[in-house]
Amino acid sequence: MLNNENIGKRLRQVREIFKFTQRRMAEVVRIQESTYKKNEKGLHHLNINSLDQLHDELGVSAEWLLFENGPIYWKDIRAKEDESKQAGLATKDLFTEEVEEMIEMLRLVPMIRHSVMGHYQDCKIRYKDLIAECLPK
Repeated sequence: MLNNENIGKRLRQVREIFKFTQRRMAEVVRIQESTYKKNEKGLHHLNINSLDQLHDELGVSAEWLLFENGPIYWKDIRAKEDESKQAGLATKDLFTEEVEEMIEMLRLVPMIRHSVMGHYQDCKIRYKDLIAECLPK
């Protein structure tokens, strides 16, 4: 289960790693400074858009931030995946594991399903040209 207080502690840890002020972190995640302060204190939940911004702007792994699973940085996850492939290990693809976990969360937690589907619809609109390029013709 998500614990806002623990998420807030990890959010603060990220901020301190980057030596950002709370104001600067609020800018990075594109929320009001007062809302960010509540996030960091664990008084308010971090929204999906803020998680997306942390990933895009700072490379922070959402899995680490929410559940303290895996490395703090997304690039570290990809580096481990590459090392496994290079070593010829027959390990399950980390991306596939994340997708399976996300699908299970979508099934179990309506609030997450609602947030993710809203974000998905926004992405479909925002990246419609890119999507059109990737689809088979």
